[in-house]
Amino acid sequence: MTPDRGRSRSGGTRRGSRDTAGEQPGPSVPDEGPARVVRAPWTVRPASEQARKEWDAARDAEPVLMGQERERLRLSPLDRSGNPRRTGPLHAGLGTRLVGGVRLPQWQHELTAGGRIWYCPDRRNRVIWVTKVSLTHPRQTD
Repeated sequence: MTPDRGRSRSGGTRRGSRDTAGEQPGPSVPDEGPARVVRAPWTVRPASEQARKEWDAARDAEPVLMGQERERLRLSPLDRSGNPRRTGPLHAGLGTRLVGGVRLPQWQHELTAGGRIWYCPDRRNRVIWVTKVSLTHPRQTD
């Protein structure tokens, strides 16, 4: 006769195993639904030397805000679910921009009450091309 699993020949419990006789089963773990597809983060790059200088100046002035913005751009640059009025495509003459010879849509995100960041998402290459960073309201949209 072989011993029951989890019990030694002496009738005691083996080290590392539990005797669960008489215990009620715990609550089941709820099903979390289908797994979400996690895509690779986007690459964030300046579209020009001017955009790089603006980003650096904004980062120096507001390091926490710009760190959060960099993560938002890396992980979900096209997500408008949190506040659709703060993020979206620009319109009319500002709605597209030529970046590296490719015409891309240009988006805007409201950093602060007046501050904005403009960027062009290149979906094919998963690159966010930052075109303008301003901690004050850009005149072009007035």
